[in-house]
Amino acid sequence: MTVSNYSTTAANNTTINSISIAEGMPPSNVNNAMRNQLSDLRTFLNDKEFFIVGDRDGSVTFTRSDADTVTVASTNVTADYHANRRVKVVGVNTGTIFGKVASSSFSTNTTINFTFDSGSISSSDSTVDVYVGSPYTNPSVSIVDEDNMTSNSAILPPSQQSVKAYVDAQITAQDLDYAGDSGTGAVDLDSQTFTLAGGEGIDTTASGQTLTIAGEDATTSNKGIASFSSDNFSVSSGAVTIKNGGVENAELVNSTVNYGGVSLALGGSDTTPAFNLTDATNYPTSSLTGTISNSQLATGIDATKIADGSVTSSEFQFINTLSSNAQTQLDGKLTASNNLSDVASSSTSRTNLGLGTISTQAASNVAITGGSIVGLGSPSQNDEAATKLYVDNLVTGLKTRIICRAATTGNISLSSDLQNGDTLDGITLATGDRILVKDQSTNTENGVYKVVASGTASRDPDFDTVDELAGQMNIIKEGSTNADRFFLCTTDSGTIGAVAITYTQVTPSSGGTVTQVGIAQAGSEFTISGSPVTTSGNITLGIGTIANTKISGLGTASTKAVGTSADNVVQLDGSARLPAVDGSQLTNLPTTGATNGFAIAMAIAL
Repeated sequence: MTVSNYSTTAANNTTINSISIAEGMPPSNVNNAMRNQLSDLRTFLNDKEFFIVGDRDGSVTFTRSDADTVTVASTNVTADYHANRRVKVVGVNTGTIFGKVASSSFSTNTTINFTFDSGSISSSDSTVDVYVGSPYTNPSVSIVDEDNMTSNSAILPPSQQSVKAYVDAQITAQDLDYAGDSGTGAVDLDSQTFTLAGGEGIDTTASGQTLTIAGEDATTSNKGIASFSSDNFSVSSGAVTIKNGGVENAELVNSTVNYGGVSLALGGSDTTPAFNLTDATNYPTSSLTGTISNSQLATGIDATKIADGSVTSSEFQFINTLSSNAQTQLDGKLTASNNLSDVASSSTSRTNLGLGTISTQAASNVAITGGSIVGLGSPSQNDEAATKLYVDNLVTGLKTRIICRAATTGNISLSSDLQNGDTLDGITLATGDRILVKDQSTNTENGVYKVVASGTASRDPDFDTVDELAGQMNIIKEGSTNADRFFLCTTDSGTIGAVAITYTQVTPSSGGTVTQVGIAQAGSEFTISGSPVTTSGNITLGIGTIANTKISGLGTASTKAVGTSADNVVQLDGSARLPAVDGSQLTNLPTTGATNGFAIAMAIAL
């Protein structure tokens, strides 16, 4: 029993923890009741932060309505369970959860709504205990629980939650504003971090509450703080000046100074300067006076120092003998030389050209560019030239041989069977291989193809028309079946892809045994399986369509349709006699009597 279960009306307190203290109670109940009452008081004291108010006169029952609402039947307890009062709710399945009263109202029953810090009232608990918070002995005293704490904040204590919300709001509303040499910025204090970036030549270091900004030493790849030698430089008011003589010759090696179009290449010492007057311009002649004597030059100016040195000193002196410009005199000499006849026949100048005849020229000494040799006859020797007419007449009607690596032995798929790595007639194909396709079910697809890396094979561009295939002999290099075989294209005209392309095997022989023969079907008298016919091929004769004059040597009943049944051919036996025949099968016999001679003649005819 809790203290909240005691009534403020003394007469109503008749039991303590089920121990009767009514009038006339047994003396033994006195000490037991007192002990239980003291236990209740101590329990109440232990939970001094939260306690159950009840209805101020006795206990009440808090019935669960939903996860955050309870009701008190027929009793108005809104004064004690007012908005914003801290509460502790305890249930068997709910456990212990904390929060505040969101609102309370009374109409027949009191309805109390809670806002919990976390958790909710379990649906498995039909009733719970609701404790209100202390130290406010006066239940009318409320706690300010507003994020901005504007209502009565000067006289009412705030909750811890409202204090935190207020402080957070104040920090959130503040920014750290800053300005630099260029631009401005702002840092949101509650969500952003202020970063001080040093940049090249400036080093920043943070440790604890100390931020250090320092200049870096300059390097060849990093700007920073550099020191200057006082021997070479002077510094005044931040300005750096090179002292006279501060830069030595050794530090100017391979450098060039340009002045007025004249460049001076600096060497390792002041005794080895190099001058270049190539780009010198606008120099008045008065500035270039005097004479450079040979004594001023190491060895004078010789021929090797003029142009490319190909003119000798003696040849250079011949200029003095020219009466006018040298080029003018040369042009006058060459103008008349339009042909050899215009050249003066002094001595043997023309006759000594020595052209002679082609037959007298040394090998490869006669070259004709842009012209031709005419008047040649038909060649009779291996090393004689031949005319175009002679060659054209020689090759008229000739066909080339088509060398193929392999040939088909049956119908194939052009879209998938002629790809790199595929196997054809025992040969592993490679991209670019030339293949003879001769056995397609759709014979318009036959022809010469090239193996592709992937995809659908295409016709060989050298043989992709009927004219290019007609009459051509296809020689097969490899294959389990077709190696070293010849196949002749027998299609003579038409359009590729529209006309049937057919091939016939040709077996060249200079003796020996013919192992395969190509047979053409004659009308409908027989059919051929396996063409050309080999040991595996068959010829099926249509007996009903072959004239009896063409039949001889039928063979035996085991190999031909020979017998005495219907649709069989009757053949004489080994004694040259007719086989036994059922007489009922004989028809159209004469009804008149026959002589022995007539019967024999008739039997023979049959």
